[in-house]
Amino acid sequence: MRILRGLLICTLIALVVCAVLLPEGGEKPRVIDALGKAIFGAFGLLALGYALKLRRWLKRGKRPAEKPRERAGKPIIVDGSNVMHWGGDPSILVLKRVMDALHNRGYEPIVYFDANVGYKLADQHLGARDMAVQLGLPKGDVTLAPSGTPADPILLKHAADEGLRVVTNDRFLDWKQEFPKIGDKGFLVKGRWQEGSVILLGLGRG
Repeated sequence: MRILRGLLICTLIALVVCAVLLPEGGEKPRVIDALGKAIFGAFGLLALGYALKLRRWLKRGKRPAEKPRERAGKPIIVDGSNVMHWGGDPSILVLKRVMDALHNRGYEPIVYFDANVGYKLADQHLGARDMAVQLGLPKGDVTLAPSGTPADPILLKHAADEGLRVVTNDRFLDWKQEFPKIGDKGFLVKGRWQEGSVILLGLGRG
């Protein structure tokens, strides 16, 4: 590109010099015509070079579409802010054991929490990535609702849209009109924490 720009500048200078210094008639018209063609060609090559450069830049800026992660098990929604209370006080141990129980049955949990989950579990803010690390889950499988917004409608929409079941003891009475699937048999999977073990009711293998 620099060579082309330099060539174009030199040709323009030569054209001006010839137009000023060469006497009228003789070789002047032919020289000026040749220089004009050279300038036109240089402009064309320069424009082509910039077009190719722009194309490469645009192509580099496009990110390939991310393919959905292939899951080894069947996805299932977990109401994390409900499940962590199955043993009484909020407990990360209960959550981990529920994750283990789901994995053992061939499910891949997708967990939703209210924004204040960190303060309930550890008296500090914990983000989705922190909770994913705590639970041993991929970071994309843990979602925290925005502050001031309950996780319930977010997880229910996900479950209803994708035809997934929800692990929770919440009956979601406030959301039943908006999400009629709550009333479908088997949509909600109940469970309990009993003497250090997780019991999931009505959930077979994934």
